[in-house]
Order: sequence, then C-alpha cells, then structure tokens
Amino acid sequence: MKKKFLILTVVILLSINLFSQNSETFGQFEVQMKELIDLVIDSPNDNERFNANEKLLTTMEEVLSLDKSFNYPFTSLNRISNLKSSDNKFRIFTWAIVSHDGKYENFGVLQAKNESTSEYEIYILKDKSEEIFNPEMTKTDNQTWYGAVYYELLTMDYEGRNVYTLIGYDGNDIYTKRKIIDFISFKPRSAKPIFGANNFYKDRDRTRYIFEYNPDAKFFLLWDNQYYEDKNLARKRKPIFRKRPRTSGPNIVQEYMIVYDVLEPMYEGLEGKNQFYISSGYVNGFKFERGKWRLIENVQPRNQKEEPNFNPAEKKTIPLYTPK
Repeated sequence: MKKKFLILTVVILLSINLFSQNSETFGQFEVQMKELIDLVIDSPNDNERFNANEKLLTTMEEVLSLDKSFNYPFTSLNRISNLKSSDNKFRIFTWAIVSHDGKYENFGVLQAKNESTSEYEIYILKDKSEEIFNPEMTKTDNQTWYGAVYYELLTMDYEGRNVYTLIGYDGNDIYTKRKIIDFISFKPRSAKPIFGANNFYKDRDRTRYIFEYNPDAKFFLLWDNQYYEDKNLARKRKPIFRKRPRTSGPNIVQEYMIVYDVLEPMYEGLEGKNQFYISSGYVNGFKFERGKWRLIENVQPRNQKEEPNFNPAEKKTIPLYTPK
C-alpha cells in the first residue's frame, strides 16, 4: 500500500514539474510573440512590418507544434484575434498588416485536431482574397483563404454535427471595407480546413456572405440577442373558440441570431459600386435552424453590442489615409 502511495506521489510531482516547465516554455514564447506583434502593428514602414510578420509566423508555427500548446491561453496576445471552438476541435489566430497605401493583408494560423490521430496540426492561412473568382460561391482551403480578422466563432450543434461559423472584418483598402460570414469544416480523417459551406436556406449555392461598403460607413455584423416578428407563429396558433380573431399585434420573438445592417447605395445610379454603399437603416438577421442559417428580414434591434477592434491602422501614429 505504501509502495502504491509512493508511486502515485512521484507521478503527481512529475506531472506538476512538467506542467511548470511547459508553462515556463510557453510563457517565453508568448513574450517573443507579443514583441513581434507590436512590431507588426507599430513599425513605421512596410518592410519592418512584413519582416516581423515572417518571424511571427515561424515562431507561432513552432510553439503551436509543441505538446500541450492547445491549452495554453496566450492571454497577452490581445492585439490579434485568438478564438477557440467550444468543443476544443480547433483554435484560430488572425490579424492584419496594413501597408502605407492603406491596403490590408490578412494573416492567420490554425491549430486543429486530427480525429484519426488525436494530434493537433498547424496550418498557415494565406490570404488570396483578390485571386478567388466568385468568392461567395467558392469553397477554399488554407492555401486559398478569403482572409479576415475573425471576431466571432459560433459552434452550433445539429443532430450531433457541429457547424462552425466565423464572423470577421477585412479592412481591404482606402475605397471599401468588408465584413464576412464564413464557415470552417475539416476533411474526413484529417485536420485540413475547408472554408465556405452551403449552410444557407434558399441560397444553396452560396458558401459565404461578403458585405462590402464605404470605408466611412457604420456597418454592424454581430451575434446578438435581438427581436423579430415571426409570421409563422400566428399561423400555428389555433383559436380555442370560433369567434372573430384577436388583433393583439405582431408576434415578437427574441432570440440570438447574426444581425447585420442592410446596405444600399448613397444615391440612385450607383448600384453595384460598393465604395458608395452605406447602411439603409434596416436590419436583417440569420437564425440557426436545423443545421442551416435562415434569413430573417426586418429585425427590430434593441441592443447596441460593441464589436471587438483588431484594426491595426488605428494603432499607428502615422496617418494612412486622410479623406479629402
């Protein structure tokens, strides 16, 4: 009995020691990564930013390949996006570099679990947004990524299958900004990512939504608890007595959904020119039903939830663009 107790004590002590060593190692890497991120965002010229970014990608690939790295929080890396799925399937880091001419380029690193081996694999995400033909109808991978800085990751369950939905921001350039609803899934028996999926009702060929608009326009794309009128609710209700139906007003439902401003051109004749698109004042949403997202029109917004900000242009001291 004493022998078993001694063995158990030794195992516990070794585990604690190993955990401390891992934490110390990850902590050292975290300091390096934080310094590189500051250089990526704050360096005064493009060469310095992109050189620091290459070192950052190499360092992140190295540290995330280490055992137990998936559980390390990297909490001090608060100038980039760090999102993890609620089922611990994957974690995704994203950020952007803005050139002196105001052009954004997005970068990302994905750490995903291979269900066949139970090991986490690392994938560098390469922004090929400008090269993807018809991106709202195309599925891509880490080599042909439609880049964005993600600020929301939704893990939705339907019949034992998880649907991973990403909401992100793309600064694009001085003429337009973009926000995106995208999806990520994984090839069978692999951790290799697939971006884009046919997860919209009545829009079966669409793989993602891309909202492109005037850079000075306020445009909200949020996961939030909002109100809408469910017209189907009235049809489902049956009167107890056969009398004249009551006119009690709209059937208002409150649920979490993806809500967004409906965009429209500033003036007639500018249709299709995204640099002139602004909010129309109307709000639509997407509600998750039976494994897909259903469009809800005329949402009645009640909350003003703030979006996280990962805009490197606002961190710089040198103005990148001054509107005339």
